[in-house]
Amino acid sequence: VVAYLRSVATEGRSVSGNGNAARGKAIFERPQMQGTAGCMSCHRVGATGSRTAPDLSDVGSQRRAVEIEQAILDPDREVLSQNRYYRVTTKSGETVTGRLLNIDTFSVQLIDTKDRLLSFSKSDLRDAAFLEKSPMPAYKQQLSSQELSDLVAYLVSLKGI
Repeated sequence: VVAYLRSVATEGRSVSGNGNAARGKAIFERPQMQGTAGCMSCHRVGATGSRTAPDLSDVGSQRRAVEIEQAILDPDREVLSQNRYYRVTTKSGETVTGRLLNIDTFSVQLIDTKDRLLSFSKSDLRDAAFLEKSPMPAYKQQLSSQELSDLVAYLVSLKGI
């Protein structure tokens, strides 16, 4: 029964062959991935990386391999609420986009794309809203199937530091 339920849960999804976590870590830590920003320019593992995107230190204990692969290949398909980006426009016309950290009756705090913690008083804002799409690029064309498999193997191995 468990095997059947697992097969139904992964139907229509694929996890690329067997990956090598050590090679996946090297891919994750690469400064650039074929013309696009490297993973660590946005994500963090342990004490290394940026805070502009979700911390992946324990992603392997939170998400299954098929979910991680899907997030890499098609990040817009499912954006978890805690990972949605937020855009504010001040009354002076400045627009800032970043990961929402806190919102309350009087203020908004976010980490912008330059890894800065910013706080805005709601009375100083003209507009504020969630973005519908993920800021993460899709890596369908940037990674070979082996690189994808290795990267997923590494991320699945992250169970918290």
